[in-house]
Amino acid sequence: MSKSKRFISQLVDDTPVETIFLAASKAVRETRNGDPYLCITLQDRTGTIEARCWDDALVFDERFSSDDFVAIRGRVSSYRGELQITVNDVERIPDTAVNLSDFLPHSRWDADLLFEQLYELVDQVIESTEVRRFLLALLDDESFTDRFRRAPAAVSNHHAYLAGLLEHSLSMARLAVTMGRHYQAYYPGLVDTDLLVAGCIIHDMAKIDELEYRRSFDYSTEGRLVGHIVRGAEWVGQVAAAVDPPLDDNLTTQLKHLVLSHHGKKEYGAPVTPKSPEALLLHQIDLIDSRMNSVWNACQSLVEDPSNTDEWSDYQRQFSSFLYIAGESARSWRARSRKNITDDGPGLDPRRFATVDTDRDDSLDEESETTNDDASTAESDGNGDGAAPAVAADPNLKLFGD
Repeated sequence: MSKSKRFISQLVDDTPVETIFLAASKAVRETRNGDPYLCITLQDRTGTIEARCWDDALVFDERFSSDDFVAIRGRVSSYRGELQITVNDVERIPDTAVNLSDFLPHSRWDADLLFEQLYELVDQVIESTEVRRFLLALLDDESFTDRFRRAPAAVSNHHAYLAGLLEHSLSMARLAVTMGRHYQAYYPGLVDTDLLVAGCIIHDMAKIDELEYRRSFDYSTEGRLVGHIVRGAEWVGQVAAAVDPPLDDNLTTQLKHLVLSHHGKKEYGAPVTPKSPEALLLHQIDLIDSRMNSVWNACQSLVEDPSNTDEWSDYQRQFSSFLYIAGESARSWRARSRKNITDDGPGLDPRRFATVDTDRDDSLDEESETTNDDASTAESDGNGDGAAPAVAADPNLKLFGD
């Protein structure tokens, strides 16, 4: 059998396939007639795909275990809108015969860079001494950060790759700075941006214990019995008690509430529902960032591949729909895209808001001058209430008038 590598992202409906995958999981099940068949989840760095062995299922089941590398021969087909492989033959491949980097999905950004950006955001944006003490105690703990840099954010669905948790947390923290400052200005005194940013960093931190990610992604025993929400709240208490002097009791309770309520509803696993402005925003930011990662997974090839003329993704069960990306049909009205900032991790670093982007499209110069003038006026008209200068530089302030 061929030992060459063909990636899941390259598979096409109604074509033969003969290549190597990681068997992330497997299970023997029965058809309606009581005949055994073998279900396998195959994985490489580009994603996962379900496979089925309808014939000789028990024989094939004895040939390999979960987390083994396997060479498979079969045929790709479409089932309920998603690709699947019908396997005709399978054999175990020794670890020494494969390149591990082919089989471990990972963030598009280097984990060390992502962590550096998150640490700098905390250092430069967080103004509360107490919130800063808590976050730096967490981020300076190597036993935590070593796993935090590596862990996925989920087994599937969103950010399900190495450093996915770190990428998700940084992306959310950047959204929190933007949204927190927006609502600080819109409803003065209502939202504490420092607390909101902290919630984005800690809401899923216990997934480093909830998930197994040495090779394939799965739930640990603690993850199944306790879960990241309860474990995360416990962790907040431990860190808060360990800093010297111990963290303020009210702040500790607020941080625990952010972790405990971030799933939004009890039927979604939240022990309590959000009961503070920061908790409500945290839940929505988490939902936005996770959903947009899922959308990116579905539409990435439509956006990045110039040879791909499709405007619709495959059917997405999560959204109960196909997803539309306007391509050539939008040429008459869509403006030329601005330069993507990808070297600093996901999203736009909110610390850039107060600077002028010299690489912007010439057609945007007039808008840029107007925005900067508004921001300068807002900064000079400060009311002296101790608001951060960064809030005054936020271009959203032009919405609020005098």
